[in-house]
Amino acid sequence: MNKIFFSILAVMVVTVSCSKFLERPPQGQLTKDQVKSADSNIVALTTGIYTYLGDGNFLGGRVQAISDMLADQLDGSKLTGDFSEIYKRQNSIFGGTRDDMYKKGYLAILTANIVLENLGSVSSQNQSYLKGECLFFRGMAHFELVRLFAQPWGYTSDNSQPGIPLRLSTATVTLGRSTVKQVYDQVIADLKSADSLLPADAGDGGKFYTATKWIAEAYLAKVYFQQNDFANAYTYADQVIKSGKFQLDADFTSRFSLGLTTESILRLPNDAGHFQPGTEYIGDWRSDTKAPTLYFTNQFYSYATGDPADKRLAWYSNTLQAGYNSLTKFNFNYMEEPITHLTEIYLIRAEAGAELGGSTLATSINDINLILTRAYGGTSRNLSGSSSASAVISATRTQRELEMVGEGNRLQEIKRIGARTGTNIDRRGSPWTCNGFILQFPKAEQDANAAFELNPEGGCF
Repeated sequence: MNKIFFSILAVMVVTVSCSKFLERPPQGQLTKDQVKSADSNIVALTTGIYTYLGDGNFLGGRVQAISDMLADQLDGSKLTGDFSEIYKRQNSIFGGTRDDMYKKGYLAILTANIVLENLGSVSSQNQSYLKGECLFFRGMAHFELVRLFAQPWGYTSDNSQPGIPLRLSTATVTLGRSTVKQVYDQVIADLKSADSLLPADAGDGGKFYTATKWIAEAYLAKVYFQQNDFANAYTYADQVIKSGKFQLDADFTSRFSLGLTTESILRLPNDAGHFQPGTEYIGDWRSDTKAPTLYFTNQFYSYATGDPADKRLAWYSNTLQAGYNSLTKFNFNYMEEPITHLTEIYLIRAEAGAELGGSTLATSINDINLILTRAYGGTSRNLSGSSSASAVISATRTQRELEMVGEGNRLQEIKRIGARTGTNIDRRGSPWTCNGFILQFPKAEQDANAAFELNPEGGCF
């Protein structure tokens, strides 16, 4: 990463191919002086970060694919190369699949830091929004990386286990790994600052193609939920839901469709010929035109398709490609990509409220019943109003896995529930603390800093 930082700071080359849909000016190559010369340059640099988020090497499917390969729903018998190594939970310092994802996450962080350090040259009316955007980008990128490269929150009592390098400036210095607690503390600080700076409306007719305070609050709910901090997770999820800005989709095909979803709290649109988010999702999962790279075990397929009343059966097929238990969720030529959606926020509020008990339990029952009513086309599977907290938690965890299939969620649930209860829920039989559940750092980190602490390798089987 030190090599990446030096090279980018030397030239600051950023191609902003998403500028059309954000209605912002395109940008080619910027020197340091040019970055400071005009609002449009800073705005264009910030706009470029949206393309990093939706890039196939980062949240456009790579983070999710790696997470799913490490988890327990996939049949990995036909995987090769990096994918096979990741699936077998035996990661080494070599592997371009992982390296590209790591670099793209830190490129988003670096670019956010460049903007933050040059806000003094921006007109006052733009400073607050740009600062909020970049603090959100920096916080969420650190969060996504620490969940994959470090043992989870709760692994130690004080969370002093090694985390990831915490990059808070553009200084070209070698850094070791901050603790997981230090990373989470900074992520929360960045997201809270973003929440205070970003507007409530995206100013694009309710499409939410740019960051608002609600995406900062949605990520705060996700972060606190990962920590099993249910009071804070509930609070932020509750605020997003009660904003009234977002509604659950009625149609299961809408979440990743072109312009149809009402759930996305931040989404990246397809801009034909310029920016196409989610390419890794489509490349890995698509099953209508080719055999998918990622597909399910017989065990999970039977589990997910076991109830004939479940409308989500439309997401699965074992006939499109012979010999493959396929997911049809990403059978698109092009898609829009939700960074976070309302279904996830309802699931967070439902489980967090049940964990808290008391007056929040009734809200949790209503939340999970909204998900169940949509999934089964009626109230036949709904929980009763007198359901226990444990019944709500169990139902919510089940629905989370079914609703967010293919979205990289299952791995973090294995870790979070392990940290919460000490229970190993991995279908492949690994303890939630095993070394193979986290990724090895790229070799370039140790090349740049001989003292850099790598992760132990393997250790799950």
